[in-house]
Amino acid sequence: MGRLRSGTDSRAADRPVLVTGGAGFLGVRVVALLRSAGHPVAVVDNGSGGTSHRLARFAEDPGVRRHDIDICHPTAVADACAAERPWAVVHLAARHFLPSCEGDVRETQHVNVGGTGRLLAAWRAHTPVRFVFASTADVYAPSSGASAERSAVSPRTAYGRGKLAGEHMVRRAGAVRGVGVVVVRPFNLYGPEPTTPHLIPEICRQMARGDRLRLGDLTTVRDYLHADDAASALVRLLNGTASGTWNLGTGRGTSGHGLLALAGELSGRELTADLDPSKVRANERAHLVADTTRLRRTLPDFRPTTLREGLRRVLDLPQTSSVTPEPVDSEPVGSDRLDSDRIGSEPVGSERADLGAVAPGA
Repeated sequence: MGRLRSGTDSRAADRPVLVTGGAGFLGVRVVALLRSAGHPVAVVDNGSGGTSHRLARFAEDPGVRRHDIDICHPTAVADACAAERPWAVVHLAARHFLPSCEGDVRETQHVNVGGTGRLLAAWRAHTPVRFVFASTADVYAPSSGASAERSAVSPRTAYGRGKLAGEHMVRRAGAVRGVGVVVVRPFNLYGPEPTTPHLIPEICRQMARGDRLRLGDLTTVRDYLHADDAASALVRLLNGTASGTWNLGTGRGTSGHGLLALAGELSGRELTADLDPSKVRANERAHLVADTTRLRRTLPDFRPTTLREGLRRVLDLPQTSSVTPEPVDSEPVGSDRLDSDRIGSEPVGSERADLGAVAPGA
């Protein structure tokens, strides 16, 4: 694992952590955890995701300062960084719902790659000590096994390609500036107050109308991690001293059919599903599960919420004494070796994104 340059003592109490996309699904949880740990926080979020109301909980908290600016606006981003002089940055701002990203590839690259470039360009005026970049498990090449951090990368979506470009940008910038860079690759996050109609929120929404649902391909297997657990792992990696890449997942895969069965069992209802062709994605992959070896070795006491318990909370159901195991379709089979931060293949497309550069299409 990489080590920080000297200077972690500059993590002064009056220097904030700057969180982009702080009003988002994961971002608001990260902000809350940082405040619980006593860190002042500067939030950069222009409200374009329609989630600004989530920051109302911090309205009376002087330790949270808000910047309603567009991550793609170079002057505004640079001014915010210069004014706050954060000791660390957590970059979460992005377009991330895959169908939406595929529907407007240019805007996706503008925000996800261009916005990252604007944030890195701000390092010319102020360079943080730590930088956390939220990538995605969608960067991995299709595989029938668990994906480890060294597994081959070959994204098939605009979202995955943009995030992979961002990874290489921040690693290069970190190497040039001596910044400790943490790249996290979340798998399928879920929890209360979702903003996009992924499978779990769609099941919950349709359950409110009846027991017969219309869903997409339920044969696909995914690794479902509660957003609270993802935020906890991210903040702990931020506060550590190691740099590199970590999967954020549970290491357990569940199919859509298994998820629907679990929802039915927890609610005591007999749920059935019809295929809705409009919900079937063109670039759908059959299997995406995390090899969590590196995360477990870095955070040995990390115990993610079980899917049974997490889904029970999302459905807002009372605790039961049931000990029936949740449906699981696969277990990680990756290597148990802890390797340094090396990636299994070269980036897709041009990655000459030097400090502050913006990829074509931004």
